[in-house]
Amino acid sequence: MRRSCLGLLVGVTALAAALLPASGRADPGAPQGLLNTIADVGRALRGCWQWPPASEARSGMELTARVSFKRNGEIFGARITYQTASVSAEERALYYGALLAALSRCSPLPLSESLGEAIAGRPLTFHIHDTRQQRKA
Repeated sequence: MRRSCLGLLVGVTALAAALLPASGRADPGAPQGLLNTIADVGRALRGCWQWPPASEARSGMELTARVSFKRNGEIFGARITYQTASVSAEERALYYGALLAALSRCSPLPLSESLGEAIAGRPLTFHIHDTRQQRKA
């Protein structure tokens, strides 16, 4: 299994591929060119990510999501595998919404034929960590 890390991940319980549109990428955050590597997929997802408002967010919130794609770049399945403990349901919902929105903005990913063949159905792991309000040393 190949793994990729987003350096800015967010978590939720489970995502349903049916909730994500399978048509078009009109959103400006969506990737424009063909993606040829898993690193390209990570960059594309980062480009689609929009943080929840800092005033409502939880400093240090972490999520890990496992996402798989079809050959054509549509999301095949997604699942949150880790969330920071001891956060409110409202905070989790904020990040869950942000994750769903990012996946929606990016779906379907413009995978090259060879990358689509290589990753189809295989889970990729992405990590999101909200460090915006943490003090920089």
